[in-house]
Amino acid sequence: MIRVAATDAGALLRVVWVSAVAGVSVAALFSFVVLGSARATEARRAGRDGAATLHATLAVVAFMLFAAGVVLGVRTMLTK
Repeated sequence: MIRVAATDAGALLRVVWVSAVAGVSVAALFSFVVLGSARATEARRAGRDGAATLHATLAVVAFMLFAAGVVLGVRTMLTK
């Protein structure tokens, strides 16, 4: 019978928890990028420039946060 090496259950649980939160956060941020871009396009076509600017700003901010999360994740994987 193969013996299982001792593992730190707390550390393993932390990895699972952080991975789940990071995955949901990155997916949600990219969803806001798509939503903001689509709504900005619709508003611009309808002639509502203020709403188009607001939605485009939402898309840009969400993309910046998304990119920062990806960079942080890659940096963390490469340094550990």
